[in-house]
Amino acid sequence: MLEYLNNLQECFFTWCDNVLQDHINREGSIFKQWRPRKNPDGSYDLVFIMATRDEAASKFAVPVPEEFHELLEHEYFCNHPPDEES
Repeated sequence: MLEYLNNLQECFFTWCDNVLQDHINREGSIFKQWRPRKNPDGSYDLVFIMATRDEAASKFAVPVPEEFHELLEHEYFCNHPPDEES
């Protein structure tokens, strides 16, 4: 059982789990990796890679709700490098 520091952190990771599960169910894909990405305008995307059964990988980006931006900025990913493809 994971322990979270606070309710906002728990809500964020639950949101991430739900987004990923939705794509797994819809695409019939296998989850490979995920990370948040900060956009030039200060917003965040959840970027993740899914692979199909034949190993073809696809990259997805889903906007992170604004309620989690401060959490990401201050606790987790403020120094994470942006995508080279952004």
